[in-house]
Amino acid sequence: MGTRLAPPTRMRRTISSPTAVLLLAWLGGCQQNPAEERMSAPPPPPAALIAPVSNVMTLDERLGRLQVELDSAIAGGMRNQVVPRLFRAEAITDRILEVEPPFEWLSERYFVESKLRALQAHADRIVAQIRRGEPQDVTLPEVVELRHSVADLRSQLAAGQGGEPPVPLDSLLAGAVPDTLGPLPTNEPID
Repeated sequence: MGTRLAPPTRMRRTISSPTAVLLLAWLGGCQQNPAEERMSAPPPPPAALIAPVSNVMTLDERLGRLQVELDSAIAGGMRNQVVPRLFRAEAITDRILEVEPPFEWLSERYFVESKLRALQAHADRIVAQIRRGEPQDVTLPEVVELRHSVADLRSQLAAGQGGEPPVPLDSLLAGAVPDTLGPLPTNEPID
């Protein structure tokens, strides 16, 4: 009538003490630190997807869009619904170096690209604060400061007052009076 299978046998396996210790240590190391989880929140989407700028926009137009996003975030009081605006603002700063500025140096002898990179760094810091869950009384002043920096740069660029680069350090040092105190001390022992 049919073949009967034997009931399954249970094999008893023992784990040695060193193996158990290693296994517990490994499992303990797999736990995530809650602070790390907050820090590792998913990053915003790539700048090319969320930045409301096109390849044909001028630097001033891009800075204008950045200013609009910052103005909206400030007017919204930094509530949760304005966080996407700040992500868009940060994405715009990632794309402002894609266009040539109208001149390289500002009248205050500051390199335009350095100002643009400073805007990027400031926006990155604001997004990091948001992702860490910093309170709005910390983040809002940063947003206001970034907005002022953008407005200041836009007005300098609109004035069309490009400037000369600063005097090179070599030229400054060439005109300096030589040191009159004598040679620099050395680390040689005195006899």
